[in-house]
Formats: sequence, structure tokens, C-alpha cells
Amino acid sequence: MGAMNGRFRTSGYALLLCAAALTAAGCSPGFSSSPVALPDARGAGVAAGGSWMSAGAKGSSLLYVSDLGTNAINIYTYPGGALTGKLTGFGSVAGLCSDKAGDVFVVDEAGPVQMFAHGGTSPLRKLDATGAPYGCSVDPLSGNLALTNLSSYSNGAINIYPKAKGEPKKYTDTTIDSTYFCGYDNNGNLYVDGWNRSAELIFIELHKGAGGFRISKLQAKTNTPGGVQFDGKYVAVGVKGTGLVYRVNGPSGKVAQTITLKKGTDVQQFWIAGATLVGPNEENGGTVGYWPYPAGGNPSKTISGLTEPFGATVSVAK
Repeated sequence: MGAMNGRFRTSGYALLLCAAALTAAGCSPGFSSSPVALPDARGAGVAAGGSWMSAGAKGSSLLYVSDLGTNAINIYTYPGGALTGKLTGFGSVAGLCSDKAGDVFVVDEAGPVQMFAHGGTSPLRKLDATGAPYGCSVDPLSGNLALTNLSSYSNGAINIYPKAKGEPKKYTDTTIDSTYFCGYDNNGNLYVDGWNRSAELIFIELHKGAGGFRISKLQAKTNTPGGVQFDGKYVAVGVKGTGLVYRVNGPSGKVAQTITLKKGTDVQQFWIAGATLVGPNEENGGTVGYWPYPAGGNPSKTISGLTEPFGATVSVAK
């Protein structure tokens, strides 16, 4: 059963789980919960439609958000939320992730995975990716880059690029149809969510040093994949279409807590930065919300002005 194109993931099947390490600075309190359209901060002389970054952006933490509607990456100061840059030139942007050095990886379903330095506008390197690459995560211990694959012909392949370079090592299983999001914990174990060949939602663990997957099922009231990230204790698994995030106890797949993101039913690939969950949200015209984590509830801040926001990552300044 083939996975559908990245933009149209509303089929009647299920998804879930995977985790990613890497947390960044927390969110300052006191923001208005009203959506705000922020000014364009680019300097003079920047070509229309090209990548740009405002002066001084590299000195602060930055929030990167992929926008399917424009096939670009919007970059904001974090936690301030002022638009401070944009990356363009992609075919079909998807998931985002970053490493502890602040390097950002942009998954492009129509092209190579591109790696950008914190605040940079030209890729440091490009990694070839076959099939339909979708989500990514960087191991905080080794620097290895994991990449998921939506293609049903790949047997749910997970590609691991050693130190985020060169050719990947591929892990497959004939019972897996496709994989969506992935994430490392602090010990180098990788968690992945996806579908099996019976269109059931599965939770996959690739234990550090293991040669194959441990596969289990995760029960959730959804048929649409959500984001996944390790939060320092649990694996956080988002459920697009419900506004729910499950905190899962590692490879057991048992849910320890269910978080409700009010006004966040269309959040997909989020990023947990300290005590804040940053979630691109297609609801109400395309916004990015800051939710208290793990409390949930109403967003403390909302950024507007996007078309079809999908993925997010926070890159910490060196």
C-alpha cells in the first residue's frame, strides 16, 4: 500500500511514533496569544525571491519553519518570533531537524537533503536521498543523520548517514510499508513511526548498535502522521487532526501522558525547545504556535503569515 504525496496526507490510515533528541532554549513568558504578522527584516539589495538573512541573525537562536505553500523555509528569531530570513530554491520542502552545533537539515521530497550552517543562506553540503524522504533527526552522540522514507517500495527504509556525510546505511523490513518521522534519544536509540503492510500504525525502535528494528503498535485516535521528538524523558508523538501529543515511555509504546494543544489540530512536525512546543499549524490560515510543554492548553504566542506550514526546528546560536 503506497504512501501518498507529502502534501496530501489525509488518507484513512494510521501513523505514529518516533523520537528525537535535541532541545533548545525555552520560551519567554508574557507573549500575546493573538496572531501577529511580523515585518520583513531583510536588508536592501536582496534579490526578490532569493534566500536572505538579516544582519545579526547568526547571533541569536533561530526558528526554522518549512512552508509547503511556498516551498521555502521561513526563519524567525527565537523566542522573539520576528521574521529574519528565508531559504528558497527547494522542490517540495518537508521535515526539518538540527544538530547541537546549530546546523539545520532541510528534507526535500523532490531533491537532496540540504545542510545549512546556523544563519547561513547557502548549503554546506547536499546528501542524495532516494524514494520519498520525509523526516529527519540527528544523533546527539555520533552526529549521524537519520532519514525516513514514505515510499512503499522501500520497505520503510531508514537511511543513516554517518556524521551526516556521504552514502547512507539502509535499514529495511519487509513488514513495513513506509516511515514518516524519526528521532534519537540521548543514548543514540532511534524511534520511528509509520505504517505496516496492513495499513496499521506502528512504532519502530532501532536500538543503538542493533542490526534491525523492534516493531510494535501504538494505539491512537488518528489516521494522519504527527511529529515525534524525545523530550528528555519520554518520546513525544503528535497526532495531526486532533491537537493531541502523546508522551510515550520508550520502546514499550505505553502512553504516560496525553497533551492537548488547543487551537492546534493541524500541527504536524513540531519542535520541543525546553518548556515550549513550537508547532506549525495549518489551522486558521497558516500559523506557528508556542505551547507550554508538557502542560499544553492554549498557545502563549502565535506567528501568522505562512501558507501551509509543516515542519519546525530551533537552531541554537554557537
